[in-house]
Amino acid sequence: MLRLATAVSSYPFYNFRYLKLLSEFSNYFSLYVFAGSKLYDRKVFDKNESYRVYYLFPFLIPRRVRYYIGGMILQTVINLVKPDIVWLFDVAGPLIPLTINRPVVLDIDDPVFDHKDRLSLLKDLYLLRNKRVRKIVVTTDMIKDRFIRFYGIQENKIEVIPNGVDLRLFKPTEIPDDDVVLYYGTLAPHRSRFLVEVIENTLMLKRDVRFMIIGDVPLWFKKYLLEKNLAYNVITPGFMEHDKLPEWIRKAKVCIFTQDISLGGRFSSKLLDYMASGRPIVATDVDESWPVRESSAGIITPIDPKIFAENIITLLEDKKLAKELAEKGIEYARRFSWDEMVKKYIECFMEIIG
Repeated sequence: MLRLATAVSSYPFYNFRYLKLLSEFSNYFSLYVFAGSKLYDRKVFDKNESYRVYYLFPFLIPRRVRYYIGGMILQTVINLVKPDIVWLFDVAGPLIPLTINRPVVLDIDDPVFDHKDRLSLLKDLYLLRNKRVRKIVVTTDMIKDRFIRFYGIQENKIEVIPNGVDLRLFKPTEIPDDDVVLYYGTLAPHRSRFLVEVIENTLMLKRDVRFMIIGDVPLWFKKYLLEKNLAYNVITPGFMEHDKLPEWIRKAKVCIFTQDISLGGRFSSKLLDYMASGRPIVATDVDESWPVRESSAGIITPIDPKIFAENIITLLEDKKLAKELAEKGIEYARRFSWDEMVKKYIECFMEIIG
């Protein structure tokens, strides 16, 4: 069996795409996962028994040490196991200089184009143009185009492999009658600040709507809901394992995507999960809403909380429209099965190995 090695500064590494692919790759390769140190805040991710994680430091160490020094030492460890190919994800450790002596596939799930300093830019240029990096995997054509224009990367070096959806897990169900609206995912400022305004505006139009917000909800968000007397209508169960999400999506009548700035055309996997589950979507008019736009599985709305709220109410009340949009999403999501995405990776790896 061919050997695949990967390295991160710490594990569990909090990225669903990375963890999903690790699990899938373990079915095809002898998989070596090397981590600088161990994190304990996400023990749920450590239960996968299909691959082993080897820790440089089996305890939590200062971030700068595990991120910089740990990354350098891990390269030596990777060379010692003589893998056929090395898969690096989002440059999770700054492997500079790159001393890995095997072909590398660099997976960029969350690219940065607005560098704060010249050193950061030069670091990325060095890594992206390094001859050891045989392929750069990105999730969308928009990101690929930006890599070509911004970094001058050759087109044939970039492979587009989208995010996938587990069609065995996320299955379409009947849209319920209760007026429940769901958002799940990270609650970074570019999503949470608009989301809280959407909740407020929706409840001004229809007071009996309930929201389910799944993720690590910031303290300021909860305080705001209490101050505005909105907390009664908002359920916040906290962070949820990915395989638990379908049971929550089934409770929703409408799912939402509340990003208020464009981030360069990234692929938000939650949109596929919503679609595969048979739920219509309301999303803001940002680059990352392209799957909703392409599939016609929802309503694209301006970055205006009042208009967004009005569109939520439209889908809550218009059952025919909601069903039509949901059916388009179900059909679209079938194109993005994780099984198909993993096949694309295997083809990419085998092409490099020869």
